[in-house]
Amino acid sequence: MTEDILVTVAGLHTMNGDKDPGDKVEVTSAGKYYKKNGKHYIFYDEADEQSGTPIRNRIKLGGGIMEVQKKGAMTASMTFEMGRNHRSWYTTPFGSMLTGIEVTEMKVDESDKLIDVDVKYILEMNYEHVSDADIHIRVMAKDSGLFRLV
Repeated sequence: MTEDILVTVAGLHTMNGDKDPGDKVEVTSAGKYYKKNGKHYIFYDEADEQSGTPIRNRIKLGGGIMEVQKKGAMTASMTFEMGRNHRSWYTTPFGSMLTGIEVTEMKVDESDKLIDVDVKYILEMNYEHVSDADIHIRVMAKDSGLFRLV
């Protein structure tokens, strides 16, 4: 994988069993990639929907664990790991919430030019079930020829 990458992060939350594809959130951004000590590091920025200010993101992936850190208008440190419920604070300009993430399925496919991560998880806010969620992360070498707008 090259240092220059394109990252697509797509997420969908299902509440009360209702899966509305119109609720899907997707971000595509240029970023940087490094591999150190067998772990993948993905860095990219996104704009806050409300203020337009940048949110810096770091994804660390390896050993069956994915850690996502956000810094900026929203601050979060989320850990995704099978068999464990990880709790952390998710801070927004409107206040902070205690989140719980319990992974029910995690699949990672990787090659020289592509990393695909699919995670299904249960999301809690302040100890209450909020939704069942899916997140798909695709990391492509910028020169891979795999990137297409549909």
